[in-house]
Amino acid sequence: MNVEVTGNLVQYRWYVIFVTLCILMITKVAFAASAAEVKGISEKAVEVGVVSQATHESWVEEEHRLLEEIEDLENLLEHIQWQRKKLVVYKSDLQGKIADLQKKAAAMEAVNMKLLPVLEANLTKLQTMVAADIPANMTERRKALNHAAVVLNDYDMGLLDKTRAVLDAVAREVDFGHQVNVLEDEIELDGQRRRVKILQVGRIGVYAMTPDSEKAWQWDMSASIWQPIENDAAAIRDAIEMAEGIRLVGLSRLPLTQPETETMQGGTKQ
Repeated sequence: MNVEVTGNLVQYRWYVIFVTLCILMITKVAFAASAAEVKGISEKAVEVGVVSQATHESWVEEEHRLLEEIEDLENLLEHIQWQRKKLVVYKSDLQGKIADLQKKAAAMEAVNMKLLPVLEANLTKLQTMVAADIPANMTERRKALNHAAVVLNDYDMGLLDKTRAVLDAVAREVDFGHQVNVLEDEIELDGQRRRVKILQVGRIGVYAMTPDSEKAWQWDMSASIWQPIENDAAAIRDAIEMAEGIRLVGLSRLPLTQPETETMQGGTKQ
């Protein structure tokens, strides 16, 4: 509004100046002595009018430009004031969230102090148990245990990832106890390497048989050696064929030994 008033005042001033000049010119014309002087005065009056009009138009254009600039600045000022109000709200909200995160971080640190030693202790017991367990699928089992150990020793890993790694290793060992697998491998028998088919029946037992099905062995958990089987080779052959899908599933009388296990908590053998 102030700019509009200023522009109107400027226009009014130019209008007054123009009228005054015209009056002066007319007055001078009235006292002019000759027609030539009247002509000169008239021409000057016209020149003054043209210049005045041009100046007036330039002032009008400048006025419009200034009004638009003022409107833009007012809109910008209004937006900045809105932003300042929102920043106050955002700051308060962020302060509350930071306080909550600090509380959660403190609680998580307390949980870490209690849970991480438990995870490491149980992983160590699991590694000991696997090392003393039946020699079946040891590469994959040790790989899973090594992965869990790496995750536990990684500073950047969170508690959830570390807990999941240990529980996955435990779950893998639980599943292993319910698996029946057949594979071919080389094992040491009577001081020499021999290629055999190995039958793993959960944690009940591990059996080996030559490709011609003539000789068979059973893993002795207590002595950690392969013991030859004299009379039950046919039962082992039948069980291998059932596991491979060659023979229909039926009953098989495998030779069994008293299982030897190690508990996760006490580490005692039963």
